[in-house]
Amino acid sequence: MEKQKNLDNARKDAFRLIKIRARSEHELYTRLKEKGYSQEILDQVIDELKKKGFLDDLKFAKLFASDQIELKFKGPKYIEYELKNFGVKEEIIASVIKEISDSNFKEIFIRFKKAHKNDNEDEIFEKLIKRGFDPYTVKKTLREISNETEV
Repeated sequence: MEKQKNLDNARKDAFRLIKIRARSEHELYTRLKEKGYSQEILDQVIDELKKKGFLDDLKFAKLFASDQIELKFKGPKYIEYELKNFGVKEEIIASVIKEISDSNFKEIFIRFKKAHKNDNEDEIFEKLIKRGFDPYTVKKTLREISNETEV
């Protein structure tokens, strides 16, 4: 009876955390462990959520990467670092980083430039590098944007 109550509470806590935002398996596991649930209950809840599709590290990593690029102008290096902190497996991180690195960041950089219209090209370049974008990609894409606006 007590075990079932703990299992139900762990499920409720897990759903409460997932409802707020998507979570990695490691992150959810850590948060539930902090609440004092046993290893057996943690394994059972995590396994149930994975089977039902509520917990999927690949989906989480893709959503996280998309949000970071589109909403916060963060680059692949930053995203890779953060996904490691969330405990996402290396092969999943590599897959997501490859996918986003193959993207064209032109629209993102145009929006970033509009948001930082008082900055010159060098300042924009520096800010994008600090946000985790590759210097070569930034330079090339900013040059393309400048060439298009000059015409």
